[in-house]
Amino acid sequence: MAMDMDAKGAFDEWSDEERKELNFWLLNRYASSVAGSRDAKEWAVVSTNEYYNKNWNILGTRHPKLQWQLLCATHNASRKSRQHVWQGMKQKGGDVKVVKWLKEMFPNMKEDEVNLLATISTKAELKQYAEDHGLDKKDVKL
Repeated sequence: MAMDMDAKGAFDEWSDEERKELNFWLLNRYASSVAGSRDAKEWAVVSTNEYYNKNWNILGTRHPKLQWQLLCATHNASRKSRQHVWQGMKQKGGDVKVVKWLKEMFPNMKEDEVNLLATISTKAELKQYAEDHGLDKKDVKL
């Protein structure tokens, strides 16, 4: 990819239509996730955060050429193309049994709140909560 090869001038070579197709949010994720050694992975994250993410609010969408140049600055010094791995979005919610039990315990709670609670709570904590509120630990099947 041109970004790995430090091709900052590539932006000027593209047509207006090609520039409009750039998705900087996706390129940001692409730049920060590489395969290889731990050092390579850490460098990708640190350099992307330092050069690109740090100035995201200031740049917004007003300076696409500068955004491209900053993403190119995250390249490795050897200017070799790197293998980028896709990092999927974090899955919502927790264990299905836990979510179902929480919905029964808290019928007025919103779906996203139930999923959040299921994600951040351990089964032991939820069993302790049930016991504290008069339910038998053995009856709570999570």
